[in-house]
Amino acid sequence: MLQHAEAIGIHSVVVVNAQDTPDWAFPLHEHERQLEISLVKEGRGTFYCAGRSYAMGPGDLIVKNAGVVHAEHTSREHPIRQICVSFTGVYPEGGQVNCLLPAYMGPVIRCGEDFALLLAMFDYLARAWQEEQAAECCHDVAAGALELVCQRIEAARRGQERSAAAPKAAQAVAEVVDWIDRNYAGKVTLDRLAEQFFISPFYLEKKFRERTGYSINQYVIERRMGEAQRLLIFEDMRIKEVALAVGYSNLQYFYATFKKYAGKSPRAFRAEYRGIDSEEGRLGPAPEG
Repeated sequence: MLQHAEAIGIHSVVVVNAQDTPDWAFPLHEHERQLEISLVKEGRGTFYCAGRSYAMGPGDLIVKNAGVVHAEHTSREHPIRQICVSFTGVYPEGGQVNCLLPAYMGPVIRCGEDFALLLAMFDYLARAWQEEQAAECCHDVAAGALELVCQRIEAARRGQERSAAAPKAAQAVAEVVDWIDRNYAGKVTLDRLAEQFFISPFYLEKKFRERTGYSINQYVIERRMGEAQRLLIFEDMRIKEVALAVGYSNLQYFYATFKKYAGKSPRAFRAEYRGIDSEEGRLGPAPEG
């Protein structure tokens, strides 16, 4: 259950329609102060969180606590359609602000019999956000949707048991992932990590890839690109400032790397998510890069 329901607000709403972008992906990033919940309407994809990958499909809720690093990729064969709502002022009983999901639970929650109602609520919030309706018009719907999500989480929690202690290798990888998540904008190398965590480079790279699905270098780049995409969408920063914030002093190299991962330039990416080109896109002018 939630406390202080009157404090609940919406930070942003993003509608993803991967049919328009078959290679759609959002690399590793986090929402430092918001709880994000995605509702998958159609299609399939892969969700990465806390060193594991999860399949997601129609009727799934993806719960992303504030401060949790995650990434998403669509299936090319079954392009994903989802609504992603970022909430603020969410105070769960006995939990941290903007954190609904217990740390031991997986982030993909089935809607079950509540799918139709949750879909209607999320669709309403998406339309209201696009039409720039007053916050009070959305408050009751947002609060009701969150209460339903809490009920689905509780049902899932009852069906799960806390997993046994993680093996030593998994714990080591988790510590390395946590360190990278906090220091990705600096100089991160396999040798430095191996020395810092007293692990051989070969063993660390092998176990890291087994656990996360990424090489260490891939993880660092994905983490930087995911954060860059988040900043471009949600913050009014110049593109040069975004590049510096994620660890690139060479703006040309940042542009080349970003285009490789996003399929378009940072300016075009920002315009796509802040423009009105698509029927279900975000509204609002893009700040100058």
